[in-house]
Amino acid sequence: MAKVKVTDALDLEKPDYAHVGRHRARKTPKDRWIELAWLTLATVILSSSGYLGLQVAVNALSNPMPTQRIVNGVDLSVPITVIDASGTRQFASRVGQMLLDDTLVVPYSRTLDFTFEASSIDIQKEDYRALAKRIQKVVGKLPIIVDIKAKYPIEVRLGTDYVLPAE
Repeated sequence: MAKVKVTDALDLEKPDYAHVGRHRARKTPKDRWIELAWLTLATVILSSSGYLGLQVAVNALSNPMPTQRIVNGVDLSVPITVIDASGTRQFASRVGQMLLDDTLVVPYSRTLDFTFEASSIDIQKEDYRALAKRIQKVVGKLPIIVDIKAKYPIEVRLGTDYVLPAE
């Protein structure tokens, strides 16, 4: 249980902040309400600025999906991955750049240490066949294979039989 405070002469005087130290001045209900209002205002400002700052950071760091660019019924915003397994280690960046020059989306161009025997264009869905035919115009006539278990939506797999098309 709390101890009863013994009152002294300073406690009996009116709260006068100019002559009495603030730590000894009595708090009136008005003083308590003002203090509560300041604490509430500070809490609202800090909380809202923290929330808004977090939203700005999240929006700045998030990677938005590419906007859909549909040309003649072909969605050109589908990401294409170029995989070079020809053993020469020289086709991935070239083919990727050729596709980029044709305004296609190529987020990855990879070179593998092992080789594929045959080159192909692997697609996850039949819906991507029109885009695969457009890719054939850029990289050459490669067979189009529908592979539901493919890691990427469209993979241009370059094997040992791949030859760059004449430019």
